[in-house]
Amino acid sequence: MENDKEMDQKEKNERGIARSDQVNEYDSQTGAESRVRVRLNHVIKRRPWLTAIIVLLAISAAALTVMLSRGSSSQAGRAVPAPRGESVPLPSGDSAGGAQPRPGEITISLTPDKLENTQIKTDVAVAQTGAPAPGGGDTRTTGTVQSNAYKEVAVLPVAGGIAREVRAQLGDKVKRGQSLATIFSTELANAQGDYLKMAAELEEHHKHHLRATDLVEIGAISREELEDATSKYKSAQANVSSARQRLILLGMSTGEVEALRTADQVKSLISVPAPASGTVISRTANPGEVIATGKELFRVADLSNVWIIGQVYENDFAKVHVGTSAVITTSAYPGRSFTGRVSYIDPRVDPQTRTAQVRIEVANHGEVLRIGMFVDVSFGGLTPTAASGQPVVLVPRAAMQSIGTKQVVYVATDQSGTFVQRDVIVGPETNGFVTIYSGVSTGERVVTEGSFLLRAESLKLNPAQSTSSTIHPRNN
Repeated sequence: MENDKEMDQKEKNERGIARSDQVNEYDSQTGAESRVRVRLNHVIKRRPWLTAIIVLLAISAAALTVMLSRGSSSQAGRAVPAPRGESVPLPSGDSAGGAQPRPGEITISLTPDKLENTQIKTDVAVAQTGAPAPGGGDTRTTGTVQSNAYKEVAVLPVAGGIAREVRAQLGDKVKRGQSLATIFSTELANAQGDYLKMAAELEEHHKHHLRATDLVEIGAISREELEDATSKYKSAQANVSSARQRLILLGMSTGEVEALRTADQVKSLISVPAPASGTVISRTANPGEVIATGKELFRVADLSNVWIIGQVYENDFAKVHVGTSAVITTSAYPGRSFTGRVSYIDPRVDPQTRTAQVRIEVANHGEVLRIGMFVDVSFGGLTPTAASGQPVVLVPRAAMQSIGTKQVVYVATDQSGTFVQRDVIVGPETNGFVTIYSGVSTGERVVTEGSFLLRAESLKLNPAQSTSSTIHPRNN
């Protein structure tokens, strides 16, 4: 029992000693802090400039902390933009050069963003001298010269009658509007008589209408009678207008119709003018012949451009397509050749001959190619330029695009993001390369990837390029 009391007393003494030590330690710390504050106040009072420096340093540290925190938060989650100016890789070698736009060419300019997203790639057009593309060979056929049906018109009279004079002869060169024949037409005379009769009736109804208007104001006639006179007057006006239009359709001018007042002025001769300039290739009228309305009297054709109609075997379909260049020769002109291009291939194959009809447009300078002549046609053969040793140009197949019946490529210029559209005359295609006879120069950079987008941009700038012909886009 006594031992327990002694232990309790000892424990109390130890607790008191510890509490005393804590109080002494707190007093010592408090005293130290007080002494530091007293010294700092003493220093500040003696040196006030030191206070300003401390405040400025604190403000600068706080501002720097805020700026760093904002910068790190604004960059979080943001993608780093890719470097620009690399979407159109330039070909290696000194031969690559930018094209200069030519007069009349379509220029396409892409914004930097569109240029970057499109990833356009180019390749260099290379020269090929004195031979077709590697592995290529001529595809040959025979053909017949025909007039260009799109530049050929029939001459028809607007009224029937008797041919009084036929001026145009076969082979004559005529101008549009030139009189080719004169027809005596009772139809024209009758139409003028009807016009004079209706004009007289109009004058009579006009007078009656004016008289009825005056009478209704004084109550001499009823309102219904005035309305009847007005109706007849308007009907007469419509009849005269219709008769006037008929005379104009029969070849009379507006001035001649307005000057027609009496029966003595009626004429019965109709002039038959040429509807277009060209050469008279057909004549079916002779003086004194009775001519029916709508009968073809002449046919006029522009022979400065003709068609060659030939046949291509189905085995050669891959070598010949719309836009392919063709060389025309004939025994009538030894040593002379004519260059044209394929403008149409019949989608139907003759089941007997296994051929499809092909149409080639040829410029007929001097009109030496005559309708009906037999000619030899070579597709993909050497043009006179290539045969003489001058180089032709090869471009990758991926560079080719079609707009209507035209074959085009897009050539890069020296200005970034700017391209020009070039119409080209193409030759044979082998091993992924197409022969270009006209439109691209050696060393120019043609677009091989992304050209379909440039074609779309070109059509936006000039929608009239697109025709009814089917457009066959390339895969690139």
